[in-house]
Amino acid sequence: MANVWKQGEHVVIVGDTGSGKTYLESKILPLRKHVVVLRTKPDDVRFPGFHKVDEVAKLGNIRYTKYLLTPKYDFQQFQLAKAMDMAWKEGGWTIAIDETYYATEMLRLGRSINKLLTQGRSKHITVVAGMQRPAWVSRFAMSQATHAFVFRCEGRDLTTLSQSLSPRIVKPVENLTGHDFVYFNRATKEVTVGNANKLKEIFQVTNGRAHS
Repeated sequence: MANVWKQGEHVVIVGDTGSGKTYLESKILPLRKHVVVLRTKPDDVRFPGFHKVDEVAKLGNIRYTKYLLTPKYDFQQFQLAKAMDMAWKEGGWTIAIDETYYATEMLRLGRSINKLLTQGRSKHITVVAGMQRPAWVSRFAMSQATHAFVFRCEGRDLTTLSQSLSPRIVKPVENLTGHDFVYFNRATKEVTVGNANKLKEIFQVTNGRAHS
């Protein structure tokens, strides 16, 4: 039986550039009804059905809508903070952060991110936190996640994942090949090896509450 991703449950995705992390995000995020992807990269990743905007004020009619927020470089900090503040006030949003380390440390948004991670469930807010180096980011991104997708990694990162998620994921992660990942469900303790193109075999969604 597939695992169920409920609104308000957080997700962490760990993978190097080229591992398939962003492609997995493009498969997962359309499953939610109300999504803002906080993009800080200049690449052209396809998110079918998402409307690209460069500032929060352009979101328009927020109901049942999905957005790629790609602010201009000089306004990244302000716009990403404004999007998270909107999510907190509205409730019911899924906020996807494509590079959690960059947003946390370089843009100094750790306080806003941690607020959503630690208190967002009460407002039905889901955070999807993508990262390359789990050892560099806030422990809350790992400890508050119900669902984790981990591509092949090693060394200090694997130690961090073992401590913050489960030692049971270590051996499967070490044996990964290609663009496969290890999926871990904190609630059920299930560990599964999967692929983004076969996501439905292990992952289903309930969207829960709409916006207030």
